[in-house]
Formats: sequence, C-alpha cells, structure tokens
Amino acid sequence: MFRRRFASAASGAEGRKAALARPERRWTLRSVAVLGVATLALASCGDDGDGGDEPGGDGDMFEGTFTLGLMLPQTGGLATFGEGMSAAAELAVQDVNEAGGVWGNDITQIIQDEGAAEEPEVVQAAADTMISQGANAVVGAASSTATLNVIETLFNQKIIEISPSNTGVELTDHEFGDYYFRTAPSDVLQGSTLAEVALEDGHQTMAIMGQQTSYGESLAAQIEEVFTAGGGEVLTTEFYDLAQTEYAAEASAMADSGADAFVLVSYEESRQVIPALVGAGLDPQDTQWYFVDGNNLGYDEDFDEGLMEGVKATTPGTAPEDLFTRVDEFRPGTPERVYVPESYDAVITVALAAIAANADDQDAIRDAMFEVVTGGTKCTEFAECKQLLESGEDIDYDGMTGPISWMPETGGDPTEATIGIFEYGADNTATRTDERIGQL
Repeated sequence: MFRRRFASAASGAEGRKAALARPERRWTLRSVAVLGVATLALASCGDDGDGGDEPGGDGDMFEGTFTLGLMLPQTGGLATFGEGMSAAAELAVQDVNEAGGVWGNDITQIIQDEGAAEEPEVVQAAADTMISQGANAVVGAASSTATLNVIETLFNQKIIEISPSNTGVELTDHEFGDYYFRTAPSDVLQGSTLAEVALEDGHQTMAIMGQQTSYGESLAAQIEEVFTAGGGEVLTTEFYDLAQTEYAAEASAMADSGADAFVLVSYEESRQVIPALVGAGLDPQDTQWYFVDGNNLGYDEDFDEGLMEGVKATTPGTAPEDLFTRVDEFRPGTPERVYVPESYDAVITVALAAIAANADDQDAIRDAMFEVVTGGTKCTEFAECKQLLESGEDIDYDGMTGPISWMPETGGDPTEATIGIFEYGADNTATRTDERIGQL
C-alpha cells in the first residue's frame, strides 16, 4: 500500500459559498486488493406549495410532484455509455416509485438527449426543455463539455444538476456551481492514479494523445503533472478535434516520440484512432498503452485477437455486480457498465434530498443534498432511507458507489472515490484487476 500527496490542479473560485472557508485540496491514493480479479422565465418547480414541516414528528408531510430530468447522451461519442447510464437512472426512478415515490407521488421523468460534446445546441435545447417543463433536478449531462455549456442556464433557474460522469476539473468550485453536484470524481483522482500506475510499471517517458475538449485537456494535464512530479517526463502531447476522422499526423507524433508509455484520452473514436496508431508503428505489444474511462471499451468485435492484450486502463467507480445484473434485466443488451452505479446514485440521492427538504424549495433541496450523505444513520437502499427520514431521523446514504463524500465546505465534488485498474486480455476486452481509493 502506498500514500503520496500532490497539490490538486483544481483552483478555487471566489464567491461560491463565501461564508465557508475551503481547505486546500490535495489527493491521496491507497491500493485495495480486488478479490476474484475482477434564458427563459423562471418555471414553477413541482406543485404549488409553501413547503412543509420537516419529515417526522407532528408536522405535515409535503405533497407535490417531483419532476426529474434525465439529460444523458443518446447520440455522439458517449452514446454507448449513455445507454447504461440511462438504464440505471430509470431503474432508480422505478425503485423510488415502487417505494412510495417522493412527496407522496411518483417521480415524473423528462428524458432528453444531451447530444455530442461538439454540438452545444443540442444540450442547450435539452436544458431549455427541462426548464419549460418545471424540472426540480436534472441528472446529467454526461460530458463535462456539455455541462459547461448549460451549467449557467440551470443555475439561473436554481435547478439541481447532478452528473454521474463529469470529471472535468473546471467544474470544481465553478462560479455557477451552487446547485451542481456529481457522483463521479474529478480528473484529479483518475489522472493521478493513471500516472502512478505508469510510474509503478517502471516507465520513465510518456506520450499523450487526447481529444481537444474539457475532458481530454484536463485529464491529460493531470496525468502529466503527477507523472512529472514522480520523476517521469512527458515527451509530447497531441490533441485532436472531435470532428476530425483522420489521425495519421497525431499517431505519427506519438510513434516518433520514442516514449516507453503511451496514453490515449478519448471517447469511442478510439476505434478509429487505434488503427492509425498501429499503422504509424506504435504497437501495444512493443509500447505500454494506457486508456481512461472514455475508451475503456470492449474491442473484441473491432480488432484481431490479441491486439489489445496488455493494455491497461483506469475508470472511476466500483463494480456492484448485483446492480449490473438488475440493469441487464431492466434493459437487456446494455453495452457498457461505466458510470452505471453513479447514475443510479444520482437519482436516489436527489430523491432523498427532496424528501428530507420536505418542500419544493430549491435551496432547501440543495442543502439537503449534503445532509442525506453525512452524519446520520447509515442506510443503503432508498426504501430504508425514506422510512428513516419520514420517522424524523437524519440519514447517511451509502450508495452503489460507496460513501458519497459531498461536504458544504467543498461543494458537490466527491472528496473520495474508487478508481478501478483494468487490463486487456487476448480477447481484446478488459478485466478489473485492482483498484485504488483516491482522496482529495
């Protein structure tokens, strides 16, 4: 087991929760063995009401309809991931409704496509729909770039936004982040983990290729920072536009660098990037390759057997097999499991916060987001947690991703997360082989 600390790449922003002093953010990693190697007028949010007393005791329970938007990718480079994320979120809504719902009624869902990261008009249209239909909260967007395009729009309407997969460091302490949360950790944690793994593997030099987006640039920067701090050297970094379809120039730069480790930060365009890399002479059998969450995919139907063998990847999140089984039964054929637990937890947490607030007051729900994950009776299922809240108890919800570590002084960023380590076999699919717990 090892523990190392480096200064976080994320910077603070004055004005957000100004009454609370924020500590300096740093990260720590520890290894954990894996058993088995595995601009619109303000819309009304909810029904009319002046709020109610706290749940439990002699007070009245608030009655109304909680409206939840699911703004996840159905098109674009994250569409494959969006299938699993949407399935998990909708399963969570079903679980909530079967347990009595929120405020005495079933959750009302609004489902919209966030679109591709390079199509900001799609996610803006989705956000406008959420506002016009009175959403209390939105699960999404999946892409950090997409969220950056709409975070101010949702903030202006005091709509809670909770993303299951945003990792961009720009979203930490964002000036419009008062109603923003995420169940996935920032790239400070994943980037640090990947760099540490490469250093442990004995590599001295690295080449990085990534998409020119918030996700690609921030993750590449964190990898370089920690790899360099650990004694390594990044020889070259190349970014490509998401709209391009030819990668020969970038691939040649990677191959010509002579680095003994190579990192690709991408989405599903990796299926086109990989042949360009191999064609340029950068073979994963000769140079150690590392992937990240966005391209930790199955390539068994894309390439000849054995091409990807030995490639390593990092992906935030745990591996709750029971949830994966339930998602597969709920929506057969779901292709990817990345950010499935985080999507489920996003729905459950905001539903519990609405119950704890006992009102359709957006500030009260926002404050309750912190309250339901700290300092109370531990609970792990919605029905159990709901019963505790309605009997007047404080709760501490531990979700499918484990403890959810939001704190008012650090905002809606998880301060602790599990990062899975994967390795590809001869069948060009990845198996979870290790995990690290990263702490900010």
